[in-house]
Amino acid sequence: MNPSQESRTRLSKRQAIRLARGVAVLIALAGNDARAAIDCSVTTPGVAFGNYDASLPGPTDITGNLTVNCTRVFLDPWNVGYTLSLSRGTSGSYAPRQMSTGPSRLNYNLYRDASRSQVWGDGTASTGVVNATMRFNLFQFSNSASHTTYGRIPAGQSANPGSYADNIVVTITF
Repeated sequence: MNPSQESRTRLSKRQAIRLARGVAVLIALAGNDARAAIDCSVTTPGVAFGNYDASLPGPTDITGNLTVNCTRVFLDPWNVGYTLSLSRGTSGSYAPRQMSTGPSRLNYNLYRDASRSQVWGDGTASTGVVNATMRFNLFQFSNSASHTTYGRIPAGQSANPGSYADNIVVTITF
């Protein structure tokens, strides 16, 4: 190797080291800022119990669906942890929630499990939340996950027959 080739080789090694350090710094800085680029939202068609019938011998059970949609940019993490919580509704209580039609009230609740033993709330008053992780593949920039909501109206309530409603706010924290 002649001296001019040797100095070019050393110079390109130095440049490569500087370039690698620069890229590492950019990735580290972008990783902190890019995390803010992750966006998640929740959609749901709601849950519908139908018209209440007090003559039914057992509880009225239904299921509903919440869909979490998350997007990310290339440098964002591949896994995004999130928490789903549900509000108390218009009655202001989890024990139980109440739907209404005019002045009439009807007890019900929403649960995280099929056995309807874990009230889905905000983590207070003996309720629980849903904790989950959205996972992305290398070149995947959006993903969705479904979560089942289990609803129950206890039997034997002396409420007027009819269509009852409540407003529940779903909150996602990520």
